Amino acid sequence: MGSNRNYFKRGISYFKRNGLKSTLEKAAERISRNRSEEGYKPPVVDDATVLRQKMRRFDNPYKFSILVPVYETDPDMLTAMLHSVGDQTYGNWELIIADASSDESRRDIVRDFMEDYTLICRDTYGAISDKVTYVHLPVNNGIASNTNAALERADGDYIGLLDHDDVLEITALFDIMCAIEEKENEARQADSIIKVAAVYTDEDKISEDGSQYFDPHEKPDFDPVLLCTNNYVCHFFVADTNVAKGVGGFRSGYDGAQDHDFILRCTEGLRRDQILHVPKILYHWRSSEGSTAENPDAKLYAYEAGKRAVTDHLKRIGIEAKVTDSPDLGFFRIGYERYHRPVMRIKTEELDPAKLDSEFVMVLSSSLMPLNNEYIADMMGCMRHSNVGAVTGKIIGKDKKVESAGFDIDDNGNMVPMFAGLGRHFSGYMHRANLDRLVKGYSNDCVLLRREAVTTSGSWIRLKEGYDIYYTPKAVFSRRGV
Repeated sequence: MGSNRNYFKRGISYFKRNGLKSTLEKAAERISRNRSEEGYKPPVVDDATVLRQKMRRFDNPYKFSILVPVYETDPDMLTAMLHSVGDQTYGNWELIIADASSDESRRDIVRDFMEDYTLICRDTYGAISDKVTYVHLPVNNGIASNTNAALERADGDYIGLLDHDDVLEITALFDIMCAIEEKENEARQADSIIKVAAVYTDEDKISEDGSQYFDPHEKPDFDPVLLCTNNYVCHFFVADTNVAKGVGGFRSGYDGAQDHDFILRCTEGLRRDQILHVPKILYHWRSSEGSTAENPDAKLYAYEAGKRAVTDHLKRIGIEAKVTDSPDLGFFRIGYERYHRPVMRIKTEELDPAKLDSEFVMVLSSSLMPLNNEYIADMMGCMRHSNVGAVTGKIIGKDKKVESAGFDIDDNGNMVPMFAGLGRHFSGYMHRANLDRLVKGYSNDCVLLRREAVTTSGSWIRLKEGYDIYYTPKAVFSRRGV
């Protein structure tokens, strides 16, 4: 998986924060994931697909402004980044480079790139000289300020954020443009109008020398709760230029987590149908010694900035909460203020929909034993989100493994327990068994209901459309006999 992946240093750091037992459990889980990803390679795009995509003409071809703040970038990595943009199969883009390096030597690399592409990039959308803007900044004012210098010059319909040493997949802009067009066509067929305001894609990591790919990150569709626990959106984030400029761009007080803060501000005023997730790995995040991709301890200040960004976001949407570190750096715990409301308690076996006569109802199977006496208070805190209609928790089975950590819905409409079979002390894929997030289903064995959010018919209970189901890892239950 790459000799430059410094597991030893990361293990020592984790041990110092969490102790020996947790470190051994984390190591076992990491080894298991590495085995599951052995042989991973990103999809290869064949020449016929490249040609077909380059010949595709869209009815409304939006222009993408790719923003790249540059600072003392390794020349080879900068060149790789430039060519990953130049090779895009969708041509309506501009690249804006804001370079705060101590000299202008990177300008020569950009010029060499432009010369290489002058002949092959003259297409419907202009020559390369019209598509690349290089700005040398006299002072390095930090990544947020430097990115704003690029944003100010953007005149595309959408902006995209690209790090100076990372690499775009060749079809990235094409796939995003297709997703936007498909969403708009669906809206027109339904006699409605939807302006796609934000798009993000899946990603993986690439070794420092560019020879290996690993850690594929397959993301869920937009989840505003999960986004508060970590910047899972991360790369490749694309936003409507008016939205990006309307929220004031990037804020220097959040350097290190400026993207997280920016994404939170861009999305918090949007409807979820305006935010698209393209489930394809279209971005390769460079894993180098000084990056958080390789070494989470490299930029500890970034996690402090991330906690501030999330805290401020929650305040803006009217929710008071304390954001703290989880055992895994860059992943946060959300502690809501107590929500004091009467709660009716019902055993699952005695559930009668006709008798749900309290504003909130806790349904719990007699076969489950709470491992935290504050479970109702913890679950009620999640109800501070007015759109949350149900809250569920983690169930540990008699085999001492996770029975469910929320539920998903499969293609046939069946509920599927998430993280079933996971070791009870493991955190799961991207630590999500231990993170607050929205889920698609719950079991009546363990659920807190908002009465106004449910509809009943006989013995049948379901959540009304428009309400969310919240999973909190704080509420943990075990089957009797564990």
